Amino acid sequence: MVRGNRYKTIRWSFVESLEPPRVVHVRCDSIMNRGNLYGQVTVRMHTRQILAIYDRFGRLMYGGEQVPKDVLEYVVFERYLVNPYSSWRMHGKIVPEWAPPKDPIIKTVMIPGPTLAPSQEYEEVK
Repeated sequence: MVRGNRYKTIRWSFVESLEPPRVVHVRCDSIMNRGNLYGQVTVRMHTRQILAIYDRFGRLMYGGEQVPKDVLEYVVFERYLVNPYSSWRMHGKIVPEWAPPKDPIIKTVMIPGPTLAPSQEYEEVK
């Protein structure tokens, strides 16, 4: 979820919950051996959020800080059940097949300038 966020500024805010979160699936499974028990819970969340992503130069790449969007997401939380002091952590998100595709992110690219000789100034080339 954080891959590709280097040199970007992300501004996110939670506006409101449109529906109460609903548990849609619960699973308890042992991994590797019988002593490793993990519990997983899939939660359906329908919320209104604001997201704005800026590139390293401060230009808006995605979203906007004034436009809230309705977001429907399925989040998987997990917990190591053997340790009584363990906490729930976010394991991942599930994107359903029927979900609309995301808007593309506008990439920042470098436009190459003229190649200068060491003795030339940029103003001379113009």
